[in-house]
Amino acid sequence: MYLLKSNFSRLFKIVILGLCPNCVNSSTFTNLFITKKKCEKCSENYSGYHLGDADTFFVILIVGIIIMGGVLYTEFNYKPDLVIQLIIWVPMTILLSLLIKRPVKSLFLYSAYEIKRSNEV
Repeated sequence: MYLLKSNFSRLFKIVILGLCPNCVNSSTFTNLFITKKKCEKCSENYSGYHLGDADTFFVILIVGIIIMGGVLYTEFNYKPDLVIQLIIWVPMTILLSLLIKRPVKSLFLYSAYEIKRSNEV
């Protein structure tokens, strides 16, 4: 509900690029997946947002649905050997997990920011 109130292009930019939800100028990440303690530009404190393992759970859920759908589709339609299935789907699982993790984490950080901001008003 909080995400629907915001501007979609701003939300898209924050989530895909991993920008600060407050000033939309600085990145929220130090490395690939590690969140900074605070923003360099606006000094927004990110340590107050307790995300827990929500982003990891949703990455596992999304990747699991996509990969299992692909495995079942190829198994029922083409019936390849188990080794071929492993060669295809293990790297796909790793690649898809790495591609989805950062935007999902950024989305949860943005939603925590919006919830905190709406509670302060």
